[in-house]
Amino acid sequence: MICPIIIRCHEGVQSYLVLDDNPRELLRHVGFAEPFSVRPWLGSLDPQDALEEWAEMLAEDPTNYMVADSGHRDYCLDCSSWDHVKMWPERQP
Repeated sequence: MICPIIIRCHEGVQSYLVLDDNPRELLRHVGFAEPFSVRPWLGSLDPQDALEEWAEMLAEDPTNYMVADSGHRDYCLDCSSWDHVKMWPERQP
């Protein structure tokens, strides 16, 4: 099912904020031993508000972010990179 996502362009790569029923950050870390991580998203589920919150949280310019949906070509090509990564911290019920 298609859901809103936020795309963060940084260091020549992209990270994603997925705003589905399990909201999460799919983060890419250039130059680290573990280049991928997943964190639960506890902020707004409104795409524009989430974009602004995420940019502010990372102290970055919001123009490096864009609202799209999970059908976006780059997201579809990249999202399997996080399949092997466990969310940390684990979401509490």
